[in-house]
Amino acid sequence: MRLWYTDAMTSARRVVVTGADGCVGSAIAGHLRAAGHQVIAQVFGREADASMGEVRVDLTKEDFASALPRGPVDAIIHTAGMVNPRVPNSVMFAVNTGGTEKMLAWGAQQGCGHFVQISSVSVYGARALGQARTEQTHRIRYAALAYARSKALAEQRIEKAGLPYTLLRLPMVIGRGDVFTSPVIVGGLRAGTLFVSGDGNVQATMIGVPNLGVLTEALLAAGPANAPLNFADHHLTWHELLVAYAEAAGVPLTPRRPPLPLDVLRGRASEYFLLYGMSRFGGHFPTDALTAHLARAGQAPTLNDWRVAVRDAVESLR
Repeated sequence: MRLWYTDAMTSARRVVVTGADGCVGSAIAGHLRAAGHQVIAQVFGREADASMGEVRVDLTKEDFASALPRGPVDAIIHTAGMVNPRVPNSVMFAVNTGGTEKMLAWGAQQGCGHFVQISSVSVYGARALGQARTEQTHRIRYAALAYARSKALAEQRIEKAGLPYTLLRLPMVIGRGDVFTSPVIVGGLRAGTLFVSGDGNVQATMIGVPNLGVLTEALLAAGPANAPLNFADHHLTWHELLVAYAEAAGVPLTPRRPPLPLDVLRGRASEYFLLYGMSRFGGHFPTDALTAHLARAGQAPTLNDWRVAVRDAVESLR
């Protein structure tokens, strides 16, 4: 995928990055900080490092803003979220929807010029499996897993809040710190339990951790889209992805036929449906709207090859 933009940002920005102790947030915060931007990084799962501009904030608390600095911010990049399907639904919604509402209110008070929501292709619900799922694919409204529903509700809150915004719908995230896709694939390869439904020659879309910051910086330069954008760096087949993982792990790719779904009964439904759904139907999310938005602002990042993200993920799991 070729994206067009200028080689450098025109000026440093004051940016709040929530969830900066997570895989996506830490990658974005680190890149922006290295690029010379003033980054206020919100963390929760560990103590804050004040020397790195970090503050520890619990977005479920009413007094959450007491630790955040005052004054205008150019952008809020809201990556904080709960993804663990085993937490109570009340916690999932309190963090993913309620936390978004709180950051929107705080951003309005500070004169935020661009609210960037790290959302998910899960908002397409069951339609997230399949080909050519564009931003016009209907967003779920009612029945759905708590994670998907909480992210869809968060998008709705942002659309009605009145702040300039961009909704970034991420597909599978691959790279160092990836806590789901890579552990499932690498674990299956090493244990000899990896399975494929069909031949796996269906399109899949990904975003590599090394490109998260690169693309986000380009988006900040382009300004608010006031719309959802599929946010990814590469489109490939599921089979190509598995081949790259096998090569990086140094193990043969000898996938099995789909077993009986006993993993579902053992509490591993997410892992089973990742392998079954992606190999049978794929998950293809065209990025034409993202490309057009960046092109209008004359933006052009040099992207890391997707295999770099795969190798980083495998190395981190040794």
